[in-house]
Amino acid sequence: MPYVVCAEEIERRWIAHVPDLPGCFASHPERETAISSIPKAVETYLEWCAEHGLRVSGLSGPMMVSEVVRAWHYEDDYEVNAFFAADRPPLLADEMPEYERLLLATRQDLEHVLVGISEDDLHKELSGEEWPVVGILNHVALAEQWYFDRMGIALPTRELPADPLDRLVKVRDHTLANLLNLASRIGVVTLSGETWSARKVMRRTLWHERDHTDHIAKLKPRLG
Repeated sequence: MPYVVCAEEIERRWIAHVPDLPGCFASHPERETAISSIPKAVETYLEWCAEHGLRVSGLSGPMMVSEVVRAWHYEDDYEVNAFFAADRPPLLADEMPEYERLLLATRQDLEHVLVGISEDDLHKELSGEEWPVVGILNHVALAEQWYFDRMGIALPTRELPADPLDRLVKVRDHTLANLLNLASRIGVVTLSGETWSARKVMRRTLWHERDHTDHIAKLKPRLG
């Protein structure tokens, strides 16, 4: 049986996802390159899972590109991200321990990449970058809060700490405490032209943290 790949265009680049492997993706400005990079991404993902002690079954057979979704905008300033058929099935309570382990692993990677970055370097502006590292961390925290808000179970904004590092911790603690609540959201909702489900929330949360962890790792040689 082939395994499914879904691709979406986000902010002028393509992200190819493997829905059966939450958090497994490849990205590139060119669609075909992103998609053709998936076999290597799957291999790397399985190695990553093994390093974190996660048990994940390998995928057999060729890949099948199931959906390709181009970026489009709701009104002028809101880019709508894809809702794939693979996002529609409700999350099962039995799946949540696996998602918890994945969230712990992605956070461990983010914390590891921050080792050795000084307080000054966290705030250092870099040419060509929208944010310093501390801004990226703030973005990761706020995005996760926003994803869970789509399903009505976000940490209230008034409870967000001012410090971005504290925000990361507070939001993730809330996420982990509410995984079963997320699994109880069995329907889909559409807000500002974008369709959401509990499964899409988890797909984007894992992708987003791994993506920005890689981003920070690439910035580290430019710091200090």
